[in-house]
Amino acid sequence: MAYLIGIDIGTTNCKAAAYLPDGSLQMIASRPMVTHYVDNNGAEFDPGQIWQAVQEILKEVVSELGSEEIAGIAVASMGAAGVLLDDQGQWIHRSIAWFDTRTEEKAAWWRESFGAQRAFEISGFVPNPMAGITKVQWIRDKEPEKFKTVKNWVSMQDYVGYRLTGKAVVDFSVACRTMAVDLRGRCWNKDILAHADISEDICSKLKASGSLVGKVTPEAAQLSGIPAGTPVFTGGLDYVCGAFASGTVETGQVLCAIGTSEQILMVVDEPVTNPKHIASNLTCVNYVVDDKYYVAGQVISAGCVLEWFCKEIAKEGYIPVVHEAQKAPLGSEGVFMLPHFRGKYAPGADPLSKGAFFGLTTAHSRACMARAILEGLCFESAGILEEMERVTGQNVHSVHVVGGATKSPFWMQMKADILGKPVICLDIPEVVTLGAAMLAGLGAGIYKDSADAVQQVDRREVVFEPDMVNHQKYRAIYEGVYKHLYSSVKELNHKIDQFKQ
Repeated sequence: MAYLIGIDIGTTNCKAAAYLPDGSLQMIASRPMVTHYVDNNGAEFDPGQIWQAVQEILKEVVSELGSEEIAGIAVASMGAAGVLLDDQGQWIHRSIAWFDTRTEEKAAWWRESFGAQRAFEISGFVPNPMAGITKVQWIRDKEPEKFKTVKNWVSMQDYVGYRLTGKAVVDFSVACRTMAVDLRGRCWNKDILAHADISEDICSKLKASGSLVGKVTPEAAQLSGIPAGTPVFTGGLDYVCGAFASGTVETGQVLCAIGTSEQILMVVDEPVTNPKHIASNLTCVNYVVDDKYYVAGQVISAGCVLEWFCKEIAKEGYIPVVHEAQKAPLGSEGVFMLPHFRGKYAPGADPLSKGAFFGLTTAHSRACMARAILEGLCFESAGILEEMERVTGQNVHSVHVVGGATKSPFWMQMKADILGKPVICLDIPEVVTLGAAMLAGLGAGIYKDSADAVQQVDRREVVFEPDMVNHQKYRAIYEGVYKHLYSSVKELNHKIDQFKQ
């Protein structure tokens, strides 16, 4: 029986998983991702460490599968964390993390010199520090001599593909996060690359998700345990692969993928790049199947805020902290949490925004703070969904949710109550690796098309219906207080940076 392997190069972990065509998980291996924090809270990944982790997890998976056939491999990866390789295939600088906002000055340069509207109309991307091209420019400015030796600019997805096959190929959903891809033409945009003074020669070859990258080389086979000649296919952006695995393929469907961040997307047929919507900072980029697009926003700090609170404040694990949050009443007794711990993405980008608790008094308990975190994250995603409805003209009737948060019925019921919409949680243990494996299955011909893949994969749903009485209470809190918090402290947050040492 042929297996499909999906690899997930994520912000927190690096995973590889083997599946049967029905989506049943056969084996998974994982290694933690090491984030190297540098000056002013910058963050970087070491490509060498990532490739070592990939070798180890693939060896683990293969050792369990034995001599069973592997029909294909595909890689899902985080966003605009790119790697610059010289002509020897060696990286010249550690990869700048997608959430690192050190490149805001570069983004501002794009907005002023190229024009935010022009960039948005071409790429679906409003120039901001998440754009991969800004990170390449930053490295070039820091290492001009080394940059002259660059032969390949790859993302994390095509970096792993390159190590496995010797070919630099990237799918549209990952490439578009660079801000250098023409959405409609599905090609590298010559005007954007010329403005950045970056040669198209160093860019990976663009292909649709599920396309052949190449075959595992003998050298990579020795290092990874994957048989030489095994086909490797293009995957996609991590949470977009997760959307495919969840069955989110129809126009107007919405997925919230909650992990380190909360990625929110709506599938659409055509790019939504009308300049009148540019202030929202919602991106509209390429989806992984059927030549569709998706409108996306994100809560940059989601699970990482809860993780921070558990580690630094509560000194407890995730489960007891969430359990404790249930002891606080709806509204957290007047405590509010603004989850901009890594800045604000949408609606309206503001990388200098900061996280904050509001309304604290000595009468409040730790439970109030814990519940305020969960409520704040739900309020923040509600604002993004409302903006999506506005710019697309689509009414959201329900929301699919994947990720670790789905393990908490309390959190998911709260999300349904705050949104006022059914929340459909999908019981998929590893949604990103499954989505990548499904794309490998498309490439290998295991599935006829995306609809066949969705049909063949078994998935179980748990639905949380909103309590409309609670929804009205939450709505009053949202309208009366929460939606005003950001604007109330925006100016102060910008001043704070002036006093950082």
